[in-house]
Amino acid sequence: MSGSYTYDELEKKYDGFEIPIVKVKVNGMDAVSTLDLAIVEMKMTLSIEAASMVILKIGDKYDMKNHAFDSKVKNEFSIGTVVEVEVGYKSTTLNLFKGFVAALGAEFSNLPMIVVTLMDVRRLMMLAGNRVQLHDVKNYSDVFHTVMSRYSKLCSTDVDATTDNLVNPLSQTQDDYSFVTRELIGNGRADREFFVLGKKAYFRKPYKEKTSIMTLEYGRELLALKTDEAYRDLNIEVVGYDADQQMTVTGKASVKTPLLMSKLIGDTPEYYLTDPAMDTVSKAKDKAQTIADKLEYKAKTGQGMTIGIPEIVPGRYITVKSLDKDLCDHKFYLKNVIHEINGDDYKTMFDIEGWES
Repeated sequence: MSGSYTYDELEKKYDGFEIPIVKVKVNGMDAVSTLDLAIVEMKMTLSIEAASMVILKIGDKYDMKNHAFDSKVKNEFSIGTVVEVEVGYKSTTLNLFKGFVAALGAEFSNLPMIVVTLMDVRRLMMLAGNRVQLHDVKNYSDVFHTVMSRYSKLCSTDVDATTDNLVNPLSQTQDDYSFVTRELIGNGRADREFFVLGKKAYFRKPYKEKTSIMTLEYGRELLALKTDEAYRDLNIEVVGYDADQQMTVTGKASVKTPLLMSKLIGDTPEYYLTDPAMDTVSKAKDKAQTIADKLEYKAKTGQGMTIGIPEIVPGRYITVKSLDKDLCDHKFYLKNVIHEINGDDYKTMFDIEGWES
């Protein structure tokens, strides 16, 4: 989550980006070599905001005479099995996913294939059912640790600690995923991102790692790019209450489209939010700025495609230059990334949410 590379370094590492490969580990063992699997297709969708998923299509395991798929393969990928997936070229791969078998099925088209659907820990958190619990801890990051300790088979945690000094226990009445994403983050209690990559679940400051993964060059590894910047013009005011001083406190921030914008109305619209938990001016200002930053990033969107590059992952930035200094030459924040391997063809697609010039 912090590496930075040049194209030449990656080209050398992956031996010219030839012969893409998928490694699949089941309970820590290499299932591809052990079971002699032919991975016909692999599609890996990694996301900041939703559960990540891998779809594996396995060929050459159907017995035409007995009308049945290989029982060893079906048993190896039984529902609930822990699976890791690595992608790369030739013998060099990068671990991008750890999750569980969420569904097992079959597909009959050009050839019979076993279809394995893998999901990361966030999907399991959604399926765990509503939980009624009081979290009697000091900080929201401690709450996150408590919740994620239930899922140690699928991930470890990487947490940016918060310093909230909670006075009252925090009540949970929903499933673990909704609790973290809505109660802790969505309601603005903790200025954090929650996402999963590889073997780790991250609870970190938004847009934390500012270094770009790499600088992309159109016509070399960058195959396509589309960007859009929407209209934004808004003042934000967060109102809280300081019980010790018995007075209201406020924090302000603003967001507007910086690029080629003509103002449409005279008065800038105001957005007010009341939150009694914001008991200092500093907290109110921080929350207002957090809201402004998120609104600004959500106004800047786009999509792109490169040759298959395992290092491109969500939660990081990539840089594009020498296309158009206003519309394209930015440092883009990656929201979703898809790695897709079909035979000898490996492509990486990505969705953008926000950028810095």
